[in-house]
Amino acid sequence: MFGEAATGFQFWKCFVKIDYANHRPIKAELSKGTRMFSAVLISFGLLSAIVFPSIPLGGISVYLVTIFSPVTFVLVLLFWLKAPFAHVSSLFPLMLGMMVCLSALVSWTVGFSSVNGRDIVEAIKYVQFLPYFLMIPFLTSEVLKVFHWAIVSCSILVLIVGFIQVSGVSHAVSYLYLGDNSSHINDVISGYRITLTGSDPNIGGVIASFFGIYYFSLYSVYRRFWYLLIFLLFFYLCFLTQSRTALIALLFGLSFYYFFYFRGILLFKAIILALAIAFVVFLVFYLDLSYIYIGIQYALEGKNNSLNVRFENIYFAVQRFMESPIFGIGPAKSSFDTTIDSEYALIIQRYGLIGIFIFSAYIIYLLRLALRNLSSHWGVCLFVFVLMSMLVMITNNIFSGYQLMSLIILLNIACILNERMSNRSIQEAAF
Repeated sequence: MFGEAATGFQFWKCFVKIDYANHRPIKAELSKGTRMFSAVLISFGLLSAIVFPSIPLGGISVYLVTIFSPVTFVLVLLFWLKAPFAHVSSLFPLMLGMMVCLSALVSWTVGFSSVNGRDIVEAIKYVQFLPYFLMIPFLTSEVLKVFHWAIVSCSILVLIVGFIQVSGVSHAVSYLYLGDNSSHINDVISGYRITLTGSDPNIGGVIASFFGIYYFSLYSVYRRFWYLLIFLLFFYLCFLTQSRTALIALLFGLSFYYFFYFRGILLFKAIILALAIAFVVFLVFYLDLSYIYIGIQYALEGKNNSLNVRFENIYFAVQRFMESPIFGIGPAKSSFDTTIDSEYALIIQRYGLIGIFIFSAYIIYLLRLALRNLSSHWGVCLFVFVLMSMLVMITNNIFSGYQLMSLIILLNIACILNERMSNRSIQEAAF
């Protein structure tokens, strides 16, 4: 979308320079300790949304990622005193936040919804990531090690929580993440489904998929067998969440990458892929996960209530899109129930063509960034997770939810740093 350039250009008329080329050095070097602290703040700040419970604050529940955001912004302001640079990817959370405000204002003016401050607060879901992006020019590739160990540490916690729920040893853990009033708490206590550290089983399935994808990405680059074993553990937990969407999307993303980009002989890859599918079928019957094929059968017969509700929501979303196709009707929290378990329907209803354009541009940007970094596990992980997310968005939310978008942001930042390191290596080799 943005093209490439060798140097920065003026952004907001001399307010700040955009670090447009990934390899452009920042003139004001930061100390190693400062960079490491920033890396820890970013990695654990973003991952906190998927591993730690929400915190009640002013009548609402927030995650640490939101609380860490202003702290990160203060650091950015201090760093800008030395070098006012920003990476071009910082435009995306800014545009998304402006999109929410613009759609809300138009909706209030036209009369689609009444004035409600909660509509503007919805922009925080996107703007909260802006300080994390603004840190990119001040980070070096060495912080990727911090990112890696942050993911490993968080994955251990998620594994512990997951197997506690599987064994039924302590229901206090489930109450901690879900709360007493959650509609899913009984399913977890009865052993019917698990949620891991997610707020519901579908989010739990995506969280398990993310960590599984990360370890599979490490295996695809370094070919260490224990990475594959850990991937299978998370794959197993994804099964137990009973999230059909997460499971199908995970298989799609992994299969696409494995068949077209995984390094290996084509015939051998086809055999492995066939064996993997056979293994999945075996698990379905061995673990009595009949919900998968029963759900598909009910969907074909029109008896799947979950899908029927989603189809109904999509129908109403299209109707509201036709009323305001350019700007949408905004969050409209005081007038409609615009919380839809379909990201695509939610986008067209709330933000219209503007929303379609911005979200599509960001997804294309992420895929291009991932493809440029496929030689590293960061690029592989981003590529597979974005492919998976595109399917998850049919029946669930990735960007409009509160927990999952932080994973996209973390991988986005990691790939930018990895590309910067690769470009620098190429330049040094040239000399």
